[in-house]
Amino acid sequence: MLEALLLASVLFLIATFFYKQAVTEFRINQIEWSQRTHIPTLRAEKLPIVIRTIPPATFWTQSDTHPYDTLAIFHEMKLSEWIRTTTVNTVCPWGYTHAEQLAKKSGIASWAAKWINPSIIGYQKFWTFPKYHCWAGNKGLHKTTAWTLLFCTEGEIHVTIMPETMESFLPAQWMNRFPTDITEKDTPLLTDLKYIDIILRPGTSLFMPPHWIMSFLSMKEIGMTCTISYHTPISYLAFQTSPYVQH
Repeated sequence: MLEALLLASVLFLIATFFYKQAVTEFRINQIEWSQRTHIPTLRAEKLPIVIRTIPPATFWTQSDTHPYDTLAIFHEMKLSEWIRTTTVNTVCPWGYTHAEQLAKKSGIASWAAKWINPSIIGYQKFWTFPKYHCWAGNKGLHKTTAWTLLFCTEGEIHVTIMPETMESFLPAQWMNRFPTDITEKDTPLLTDLKYIDIILRPGTSLFMPPHWIMSFLSMKEIGMTCTISYHTPISYLAFQTSPYVQH
């Protein structure tokens, strides 16, 4: 029994060590969906990956929000009514708990199980599991805790990404802020803050490694977006306890 506990502890420490490893290069990879067999190799580089021409996603659109009206996200307004009143400047008012409830009502799980997960998870299916979330509007700076696929189902979004080494140049209270709103009054190290901007449209996705910081903004119209986080037990524990996650 003692030997089993010791072995489990050692394996946990090894898994945690590898989980915390991150690359801080300002570089991204880009492939077509037809080249998805290269995803495991690219993941080993621990850099963001732009995946183009992914299979069409017909769920979670502005005209398809009535099935979600039964969820208690807003006390005085149905989700379909809220969508009609939003603008490109609207910040998504819910966190991961409600985003997961919305995802369960959508068809994202079935779509991902057929098209996305087999290429992403592969041989890691015994210790990797997806978590699905649906968002609408803008989402401020937050840190990934697992490999996370971000894509639009409607509209276009402006995504800003940066490695975690940039955190020291951000304001003390940087969570949910937007880089475009940060000034020298917020942080004296603003000139040292570096990031990459990416435009995402339906059909193109961004696959982010853990420990990166990102935000996204709607462009011409409110962006309807989804994320799939591919967790291991270690990353999910980090997600549940992370101060960088708004549940």
